[in-house]
Amino acid sequence: MNAVVGKSSDISHSLSYAQNHGKDGTILLANFTDLSAALAEQAADWIATANNYRTQCYTIIISFTPEETALLRSMPDNGRDKVRTIIGDFLDELSARGNDVSACPYIVARHDNTDNEHYHIVIRTTDVNGKRFRDNFINKNANRAAACIAMKYGLEAPKKAAEREKAHLEAVGRRRKERTRRQHKPSDSQSQIDERMRRKRAVEEAKKRKARLKYIIEKAARDSPDFIGTLASEGLTLFHDPKKGLCVRMVDSDGKERQYSLQKDLGIDMSILPATVLAPSPSKQSRPTYSPSKSKHNSRIKDAPSGSSRNAEHEIRDSHSSDDLDDEWKRRNGYKL
Repeated sequence: MNAVVGKSSDISHSLSYAQNHGKDGTILLANFTDLSAALAEQAADWIATANNYRTQCYTIIISFTPEETALLRSMPDNGRDKVRTIIGDFLDELSARGNDVSACPYIVARHDNTDNEHYHIVIRTTDVNGKRFRDNFINKNANRAAACIAMKYGLEAPKKAAEREKAHLEAVGRRRKERTRRQHKPSDSQSQIDERMRRKRAVEEAKKRKARLKYIIEKAARDSPDFIGTLASEGLTLFHDPKKGLCVRMVDSDGKERQYSLQKDLGIDMSILPATVLAPSPSKQSRPTYSPSKSKHNSRIKDAPSGSSRNAEHEIRDSHSSDDLDDEWKRRNGYKL
């Protein structure tokens, strides 16, 4: 089974040639065409509602091998019922591939004047809604549709067309399989869901922790005459880092130490801080360091130990700070009072 596509600018000639009674010309299938009308009337009806396209109609010749022709002619009524089914499936396959003929007037006529039985399909390029028949890739689609139907019914198809159709079907199968695999992707396990929620909570807690630290430090800088002592009472220690500048160190309730740069991490306006804390100590040993457990009157700003510039906030923990939050800080950060 083979398909050959042609095109015509003359509707009358195409219909007349397809229905040539010297070659049988019997119409087996028709769409939006009055079969009871004479040939001239059919042509007039088609022309009356056709748009002025250069290509007025397409012709597709479906032919069978001599062996298939002999088999068809051995069937009752020369196998016309079988051929109707085969060509009907071919037109459906052609439509499925993008060249939809369902709204177009067409006829299918039989020619038996050769050893190769063949059928002429004439399709008008203006459909019944006045729109143009979509003819993109019609040659390729017709050849592959014919090969597909030939393989379906065990008929012979051109070798190249059959190979391309097999490759096409394999590609479609792979795409369908991949689409099904994506649609049925296993859902996340409960542990994965819990881990995502844990990380989300950790990020939210980190934002609140930074907002709390910023509030405490800025409030102490504005309101407290003993800036260092006020921070010490909150469990905070200031130190100078060679790379990040003035930083604050705190210890969570779970014992995890966290360090933040006042300017880079907390976004504190450094101009509001006491001048005594902005300059780093000239020497590590020149002043005693402050520990939260010692008296606030002996507290001093520490220099950063070697290699301590890394921000410990990069390690995610689920802990919640045990420090009491005053009402103003709670209001700023969305806590209900």
